[in-house]
Amino acid sequence: MKTITFVAMQRKILAIYHDLDAITLRMLTAVAQDPQFEVTIACAEEYLPKVEAPIEAVVIPPIRSKFTWIAIKALRKVIKELRPDVIYSPSTSGLSCALMASLGTKAKNIGYRGTQAKVRRSDPTYYLGILNPRVTHIVCGAPDIEEYLRRFLPERKLSHVVKPFDLSWVDDAMANPLPCPFPESDALRLIFVGISKGRPHKGLGTLIDAMWMLPEGSATLTVIGDADEADMARAPRSVKFIPTRSDAIRFLPNHELFILPSTRDASPRVVREAQACGVPCLVSDIPGPRSLIAPGKTGQLFPSGDSRALADAIIRLASDRPTLQAYAAATRPYIADNFRFDSYVTFYKQLFS
Repeated sequence: MKTITFVAMQRKILAIYHDLDAITLRMLTAVAQDPQFEVTIACAEEYLPKVEAPIEAVVIPPIRSKFTWIAIKALRKVIKELRPDVIYSPSTSGLSCALMASLGTKAKNIGYRGTQAKVRRSDPTYYLGILNPRVTHIVCGAPDIEEYLRRFLPERKLSHVVKPFDLSWVDDAMANPLPCPFPESDALRLIFVGISKGRPHKGLGTLIDAMWMLPEGSATLTVIGDADEADMARAPRSVKFIPTRSDAIRFLPNHELFILPSTRDASPRVVREAQACGVPCLVSDIPGPRSLIAPGKTGQLFPSGDSRALADAIIRLASDRPTLQAYAAATRPYIADNFRFDSYVTFYKQLFS
């Protein structure tokens, strides 16, 4: 009897970057280590990462918009030389330029959507990217985003995967934490991390309102990140502001409760960072963030924009330290079990195949 051997075809992947996401780079590097895949990154020199073999990189002009002609021409040349099977574009402008550069080729274009921002059929620029019929697939950063996009795209073109988190990424923060600005206080130590200046949807105003509603001495709040002067001026003395800094994660371990008061958000990494540092989270009940915690296990949800409900939740947790401690004990195992990097890589391998 004749034996038939099936050989898996090698897939050539071209990833388009104009700004680098470290997690996506690590994923692509892991994919490239599988002999089934050949991975090349096309990136502007100013953003070019230090890549590890067997992944390769080519330099293209910066992608400044959905129609950056000089970058499209360079991409066109790269595509003709490499003949990729798949072009993966994690950014909206990168996807638009890749679609134009790949016209007439057999490359399949895959995009990424990590925002809850609305899609408008009346805006023709959306047809340059996400609504373009030549888009093969869109990966969504959260299940809520996928559900929303089903209004515009067929289900077969959509899937979702939440970005992973490795506990080792907070090793330095855990070993070298920065002190809470209220070292002498026995109050519940709250922390908010994020740039809220000019971004009212981050909900810092709601959080400051809630701080005024708390019994005196029950809680303190550390705000890490640039904030509007109006918010800083009206905050009570129990709130300390620290400007944006690259090592903000090191403040997390010396706090007891992380607050995310956003009225809209995508899949904020800081919620995973807090839990990886052993800090429970009190999070707005909105699409995206609510899928990053285990309510009643690693933290709680509260109605978005409701400062009274937020204050009441803080008061309950401040007076129930055993529950808060149980939440804290569950956070790191929850991250380890639910945000595995190997599962993330497997998802993309299957998608690219």
